Amino acid sequence: MSKADQTGSGEVARPDAGRKEEGVDHAFDLWLQRGLHQLYDTVAKEPIPEDLLRLIEDDLNSRKK
Repeated sequence: MSKADQTGSGEVARPDAGRKEEGVDHAFDLWLQRGLHQLYDTVAKEPIPEDLLRLIEDDLNSRKK
């Protein structure tokens, strides 16, 4: 998903915005987005462990050679 697909509120822009069932779809999307944020925001905000960062850097460096 690109930045162009997102609205200013962080919601995903829908290409079918004019459709009749858009209200139901939007309500479900909003419910799902809020639920996922409630479940995973604290985990996503945790710092990445140094060991994992080192492994990623080592892998990137080995691919450059």
